[in-house]
Amino acid sequence: MTEIGEAALWLGLFTALYAAVTAFSGARKTEDPKGERLLASARNGVFVLAGLLTLAVSLLTLAFLTHDFSIAYVARNHSRSTPPLYTLTGLWGGRNHSRSTPPLYTLTGLWGGQAGSLLVWTWLLSLYSAAFTLRRDGKDRQLVYPAIGVLMGMSVFFLLILISVENPFARLPNPPADGRGLNPLLEDPGMLIHPPLLYLGYIGFAVPYAIGMAALMATRTDPQWIRVARPWAMVAWISLGTGMVAGGWWAYRTLGWGGYWGWDPVENSALMPWLVGTAYLHSAMVQERRGMLAAWNVALIILTFSLAILGTFLTRTGIVLSVHSFAQSAIGPYFVSFLGILFVGSFGLFLWRLEDLRSHAELESLASRECAFLLNNVLFLGMAFAVLLGTLFPILSEALQGSRISVGAPYYIQVIAPFGLLLILLMGFGHVLAWRRTPFQDLLVKLRWPVAAGFVALIALFVLLRRPLVVLALATVSFALGTVVQEYHGAASRRSRVTGESYLPALWRAVLRHRRRYGGYLAHAAFLLMVVGIIGSHAYHGSGDHWEPRLCNGTPSDPLACWLATGRPVYPHLPRNGTSADRYIGRSRGGGRGPRGWQQFLDEAQAHVLPEFPAIPEQACSPLLMEGRPLCGSRERLPRRESHVPNLD
Repeated sequence: MTEIGEAALWLGLFTALYAAVTAFSGARKTEDPKGERLLASARNGVFVLAGLLTLAVSLLTLAFLTHDFSIAYVARNHSRSTPPLYTLTGLWGGRNHSRSTPPLYTLTGLWGGQAGSLLVWTWLLSLYSAAFTLRRDGKDRQLVYPAIGVLMGMSVFFLLILISVENPFARLPNPPADGRGLNPLLEDPGMLIHPPLLYLGYIGFAVPYAIGMAALMATRTDPQWIRVARPWAMVAWISLGTGMVAGGWWAYRTLGWGGYWGWDPVENSALMPWLVGTAYLHSAMVQERRGMLAAWNVALIILTFSLAILGTFLTRTGIVLSVHSFAQSAIGPYFVSFLGILFVGSFGLFLWRLEDLRSHAELESLASRECAFLLNNVLFLGMAFAVLLGTLFPILSEALQGSRISVGAPYYIQVIAPFGLLLILLMGFGHVLAWRRTPFQDLLVKLRWPVAAGFVALIALFVLLRRPLVVLALATVSFALGTVVQEYHGAASRRSRVTGESYLPALWRAVLRHRRRYGGYLAHAAFLLMVVGIIGSHAYHGSGDHWEPRLCNGTPSDPLACWLATGRPVYPHLPRNGTSADRYIGRSRGGGRGPRGWQQFLDEAQAHVLPEFPAIPEQACSPLLMEGRPLCGSRERLPRRESHVPNLD
């Protein structure tokens, strides 16, 4: 079995390399019969690669089903007690599994370990490539086949890693009798949906990126490449966004991180490409409608995919401290090389074609939808850069000063919140602005009801809440939401006057007639409602299901008793009186899951949540004694312990 699996990877490598060469060669000879044969051969190579990688994944799955512990990856992620129906979870979920692992979560091994998750990544890339080839067969050959060449080139890189560094079919000389135990934090349905969705998002952006590169190679800077790339960008963007929401839901209800978003480096790694991808999807509409922002769109899709690869690098190499990260691995230099080639090559080609990307159309007015989209790009890039800086700051500080200094949630909230407020305000204006220019009188008429809604919300919320920043944020959301409601109401009213239909049928048919426009408005409305929840959760973090520190007096068993009473494991809060961490435990008002061993819990808290503490003033925090040493006001690191928490991404 292992020989067949390794042979499938080797054949896949040669097939991907062959398909890449023939695709690029055939794209240059589209009018030549020889070129036609090359293109047909490249097309067949894409499907063969997808079949070979499907075979490899199937063989690894079969190894789990048959308990083949001679394969190192299976031995680390499976046990004989797993029922066959759920064995596939062993392919992506955690590094450890044992007879005590609940059967539903055994399937999660494939994307939890390094080798298996890279195999899944490469397999999904081949499926995306095959779907793209099948969908665009015989259309836009100058765009499609160079894009296939780019996708096959990526497959060559990942297959090289699988064969030379992280072989999922590597054998053990002495197979164990059973596997290790799956960490209880992963025993949740979220593990079944969160990582796969993130993978679909990360890998999905490879397709629009490849199309953008193909457009530059073929000097096809017209809006056609945007139309070809749009559905693939939407699939990737929706998958990545849904994956982040699923992860937030999972963290909030299960993991005991104190909330749905912790600004963890790996969480940030998913957020950054999503932010830039959002800018790209909005900016692409301007090129489709007016032929403008072509250079912006190419740069945005390059940055989106580059950030997706950067996030993969941060997760896979263990260079950042995160509960999601894999242990340090030999694949780091490979990813650095790939990221460097990707970034330098892409922007080199971009600069070479920059003159061809210049638009002949000009911005006619600041009061126009084009201007709003341009500002939208700037704000989204600003947010992504702020998140990138915070994520890489520990690495940069260690390189420059010799010690890691991490930034926490306060940095992100203080920097991101103003960007978010401006984006919501711009969203409201963007709904009422017209293309080219909007006369001032028309703008005033369109803004009167949304502004009135925002003003009423401002007064009412101030009377009720008396918290200026919260009131300002919610009033801005009310203004933007008012513009959405006004757009829907205006569409229904206009159609009702013209056709004589009643209000609801007119609204339904107006939406169906312009599905892209009103689908976008619906997405905006859903986002605004989510923002209301985010504002409330941050502003009133001290109420509801919130972790509060509770001192458990007495013997060392008391913390476990307090924990058992809560029914939910949480990481220790920082004490206010220097009490040893082993006497502290979080107490929840919301109830939750069953207990786990206190010592295991404390080990994981030390190993993952508090591997080091940033140097901050004594007066800014309270000392936490861990192994007899205060952590506040010190750059001294805690000793790293062996990780027991399987990887999530």
